[in-house]
Amino acid sequence: MRNVSSHRTLKNHYAVLIALIAGIIFASGVTAHEFPSVHDVVAGARERLSNAMPLEELNKLSIDQIVAQLTEEERQVLGASHVRFEVNVPVRVYVLIDSKFTKSDPVEPFWLKERGFEETTLSLRCGADRFIGFMKAFDAGVIGLGVNSLSGDNRHYCVALEPQDKRDTLEILNIYPAYQTVDVVKKGNRAFSDPETEPILAFSPELEGMTLVQVDPWRHRDARLACIYTETKFPAKDTPDQIVLTWSDNPQTTQTIQWRTNTKVNTGVIAYMEAGESGEIVVEEATVIAAQTQELYTPRVLNDQRVHRHTVTLTGLKPGTSYKFAVADGIDSIKDVSGTFTTAPDAVQPFSFVYMGDPQVGFERWATLIRHAETERPDASFCIIAGDLVNRGSDRDDWDDFFCNAGNYFARRPIIPVIGNHEYHLSSGKLLYNDLFTLLKNGPDTVPPQHAYSFEYSNALFVILDSNQSPRDQVAWLDATLGSSDATWKFVSFHHPIYSSSPKRDNPIHRAQWMPVFDKHHVDMVLQGHDHAYLRTFPMKNNERVDSPAEGTLYVVSVSGTKMYDLGEFDYADKAFADTSTYQAIDIEIAGNRLVYKAHDMDGKCVDEVIIEK
Repeated sequence: MRNVSSHRTLKNHYAVLIALIAGIIFASGVTAHEFPSVHDVVAGARERLSNAMPLEELNKLSIDQIVAQLTEEERQVLGASHVRFEVNVPVRVYVLIDSKFTKSDPVEPFWLKERGFEETTLSLRCGADRFIGFMKAFDAGVIGLGVNSLSGDNRHYCVALEPQDKRDTLEILNIYPAYQTVDVVKKGNRAFSDPETEPILAFSPELEGMTLVQVDPWRHRDARLACIYTETKFPAKDTPDQIVLTWSDNPQTTQTIQWRTNTKVNTGVIAYMEAGESGEIVVEEATVIAAQTQELYTPRVLNDQRVHRHTVTLTGLKPGTSYKFAVADGIDSIKDVSGTFTTAPDAVQPFSFVYMGDPQVGFERWATLIRHAETERPDASFCIIAGDLVNRGSDRDDWDDFFCNAGNYFARRPIIPVIGNHEYHLSSGKLLYNDLFTLLKNGPDTVPPQHAYSFEYSNALFVILDSNQSPRDQVAWLDATLGSSDATWKFVSFHHPIYSSSPKRDNPIHRAQWMPVFDKHHVDMVLQGHDHAYLRTFPMKNNERVDSPAEGTLYVVSVSGTKMYDLGEFDYADKAFADTSTYQAIDIEIAGNRLVYKAHDMDGKCVDEVIIEK
């Protein structure tokens, strides 16, 4: 009883503290990020709501009803602690919201009218998006603004300021988060801190020259509480599932293995040994290692909120050697073989691998493609998936669909995941992607760990990039990585294509930043996704078609799921077709230094083929 009472007392003290802090924040605009953050408040609200009512009711809540469910302290933190800055003189602050919000009922952000912001006739346009201004006067001091919305919809608001007295010189100090920047309202300038967002195209004359606080546009979903709850079709059990091989170190001598159980299982072990002729694990002859076990908490998955993820990295393995392994909760539970793997060779040897574009949706159909890939190419050493593995990267039930429909495919060969835009979907902090995969961290320090990395296998170099992050920030590392390798074959994989298959898409920034590096180091193939059709270019160099792969690079776009887009007509396309899910098998033959590339459809039929000889 003493522990329960103490716990309640602490909770009460904590609630009072939040109330005091939040009251100060709301009244004066002061925001202190060392106090309860928006992220913490949203997490607490999600958990409380998920425990209060069934799934059907949760996802029917309107924004008004969600606001009514929030505590006073939560509403105050969400209404004033998302963005903070200090001004040296009294100002008028204009929060310019996505015009689509003005048509919603109620208007979001929910805190605008609560805090006395009044709608004006001022507007601003960035690209195709129009923003409407709401204004409030503030004294000199710290100003705190609230979250973009509780729905997670539409663009983040912009912020413009002007001194109340035109004779004053306005200074903006102590911006939080610190990476947000300051500029002025002017055609061609950016309204947001991301330099790759659309420039300002037009605005009301009154806004000319006002100071801009360039907020982070990707924080528009930080407080999403509407229609986010779900259930998984594949809840965790006592027995291991989602057994997945990845590489987080040298593929010649290490192997990383992850798996999942429910929270009744608090420990994990792996027993492994060289494959040999027997298909069994002999525990007495095997090496047994304890796993690192961590809880993965996803409160929006109402029927399976907490699971355990178990991870082991095997080291000191023999290059070019096949192993079998079993995973369990303890050594006494080890029975059947859970999977097999073969380490990378330490000499030049022939090998093959599989590459796929976006699975994303239609996992039951995708499972058929996976089975064909394994049946027809059981010798594949690993599988590259070029992004958008799932549709909603922040929803664990999507990941459960992905892993469970893959069967044991990734328990028999490592997956090389590439991060796509849907892996970032609705995520405002750490990505589930990084909780579910343990990957190499040898990429540039300009992008998050595991998002870009490289490895060598036999006589080939593989470079993985994050095309969601700034391409410019990865150029130096890309150049150094390609330049320092003497591999015969060089492959690069990322999500957004250099050469699109879609009539309405293009990625000129990626092409401008990365293509010169590919040309400089003669990358053989670039493996991409995103556009949900199939396209293989002619050999390309300096953005022009060349005569042979010896002179240029082949760029491929493919899709493995069931979501399809229209196909455009492009003069760079050597082979292109739509509405076809494919996997690609690439064979590296040592004799004659030959690469054989084949694309196969859902029935296993070869629908494209190309051979490169060096």
